[in-house]
Amino acid sequence: MPVPALHVPTLPSGTHPIGNYQMHPDPGSGRYRIQVECAGHWHAVTVLPGEERLLVTLLQAPFPAVQDGWIVAARSPLGGPLT
Repeated sequence: MPVPALHVPTLPSGTHPIGNYQMHPDPGSGRYRIQVECAGHWHAVTVLPGEERLLVTLLQAPFPAVQDGWIVAARSPLGGPLT
């Protein structure tokens, strides 16, 4: 069973604004390792192959957040998800 895409398994439940993100090439796989900064710590993001572009689009939204472990684009800094 595949691991869900755009998931941050190391954060507790709740809404956590994303302060920043970073991407590092992984020479072994030809993909990128992506991390987000939430609550002052860097957390790895689980991304399925081919989903990197969607993830970067969400991270460049005005108020990206991790809500209950999933990356979402929020309507405001308070974390209401886009529908």
